[in-house]
Amino acid sequence: MIKKENSRRAFFKKAAAVVGVVAAADYTKTLISSSSDSAGDINEKYAGDVNAQDSIMSQKQLVLMTDNEKKLMLDELLNNYHKKIA
Repeated sequence: MIKKENSRRAFFKKAAAVVGVVAAADYTKTLISSSSDSAGDINEKYAGDVNAQDSIMSQKQLVLMTDNEKKLMLDELLNNYHKKIA
């Protein structure tokens, strides 16, 4: 008769637990290393996007809001703020 602690089922349970721990450790390592990118690397990565946005924005004309538009926008912001608090 096979002892319970030496059975195949016990072996596979232990193996699954070890695989789970290793996978969790690897996932945590990936999260930590990917979040520690330097600001320089991020700036280089998105420099093209920033330049494209700057060129688009430089071609647009500035249109000032009327006093009525300012009042409507302020009222909308305050209404949304009070809805979230209540």
